[in-house]
Parts: sequence; structure tokens; C-alpha cells
Amino acid sequence: MEEDRKKLTEKKLLSCGKREFLEKGYAKANLRSICKASGVTTGAFYFSFASKEALLRAILDPFIADSRELLSGLARMEEEHPETADDNEIQIIRYLSAHREECIILMEKSAGSCYEHFHEEAAAMMQESFRRYYRKYLGAEPDPELIRILASMRLHGYLELVHGDYTMKERLFLARAIGIHADAGTLSLIQYLKEENDAHR
Repeated sequence: MEEDRKKLTEKKLLSCGKREFLEKGYAKANLRSICKASGVTTGAFYFSFASKEALLRAILDPFIADSRELLSGLARMEEEHPETADDNEIQIIRYLSAHREECIILMEKSAGSCYEHFHEEAAAMMQESFRRYYRKYLGAEPDPELIRILASMRLHGYLELVHGDYTMKERLFLARAIGIHADAGTLSLIQYLKEENDAHR
């Protein structure tokens, strides 16, 4: 009975904490507001979570772990089987759409927390994925500034789809359309880069 009550309290705090972080950002989020919205005393809060950041970690850590596993797995698959790119993109959009609140908090509302620079880590992960892909199909090391810009564009595109007030059907349509555009552009770009490399040998 006590364990059930504790789980219910934690569930309320996680839900209200997510709403508070989403609306105000981590730095301006107020524990009293979270407790009041949850119908929980401050003492009960500290019985469940050591701090405001501990609450944030409980909200975001599962999302981060799952998204890292998903994205790294899909990146490896696309590197080996480029034809899976469209389906991979759809999987990513489905996942991010299902966790759009966590995504927005992590990427845009986490200033002042341990996740403050996570967007830089996400950009670095995306760049590494692009670098490996282009190196494999180009047969040479790609220009790092080009890779940085391409990865930034992809990351920005994901955030646009997550932020937009779209239905899932609209998100999937946009993701597929963007994916088709990206695929055609990637093939043309690799061909162009190969020609440039050959011309400068």
C-alpha cells in the first residue's frame, strides 16, 4: 500500500514537473508550483526526488537512453543499407512525436541543468553519423564544415517537425517528403564531391 502511494506520488510529480519545465524552462521552474499542481507537500517531494534536477533527470534520462539506442541502430543500418533511409526516417519521427515534450525540454528548455549543452552533443552525434556515411560512399574523408552544416540542417528539420502543430499523418507525410528530397540531394552531392576530388588529384 505504501509502495503504491509512493509510485502514485512520483507519477504525479513527473507529470506536473514535465508541464512546468515545458512551460517555464528548467531555470525558472518552481518546485512549489510543481508540488502544488501535484497535490504533494514539499516534504513528500524530497522523499521522492533529491532535487529539481533529479526530477528532470527522471523525466529525461529514459528518453535519452532510448533515443541514443534507436538513432545509433538506425544510423548503422542506413550505412549498410542506404535503401532503408525512408523507413528509418519514419521510425525517428514516430519516436520523437511520441516524446515531443521530452524532446523540447531537452533541446530547448534545459538551460541551467546538467543537460544545458545536450544540443551540442546531439549535433556532434549527428555529425559523426553523417561523416561515417559520406566517408563510406565518397571513398574519402568529407569536408568537416560541410558535414557540420548538413547535420545541423537535419537536426533543425527534426525539431521543426516536433514543434509544429501537426497530426501524426501530417508529420509522417512531411518526414517522407523531406526524406525523398534528402535522398536525391545526397546522391547528387556524393557524385559532385567525387567529381571535385577527381578534378583536384
